[in-house]
Amino acid sequence: MKLKIKKSLVRGEYHISFQTVGFNEEETEKINKFGPPKIDFSSDGLGEHDVERLDVSFKADTQEEAEEMMEKIQNQMKEKMSELLSKLDTFSGEDVVEI
Repeated sequence: MKLKIKKSLVRGEYHISFQTVGFNEEETEKINKFGPPKIDFSSDGLGEHDVERLDVSFKADTQEEAEEMMEKIQNQMKEKMSELLSKLDTFSGEDVVEI
């Protein structure tokens, strides 16, 4: 997965935006099978967002706060994508049964 992170300092506020910009073949296949993972931004007042269509923005008062937020979000996204990639489809298939 590719994540675009835009950072800017405007009038003493640290602005950060996150946007997913692409997935590799395996990630796309797993998303199509199991659905996109959700990233929880509830603690930041933004609710849950699909990783597939992620486009969120934050602002922080200090550079340290902004960097902590960036790290927290990136770690959460890595964890969710790792969980997705480890899933196995044990349901799909075809059976012939005698009735």
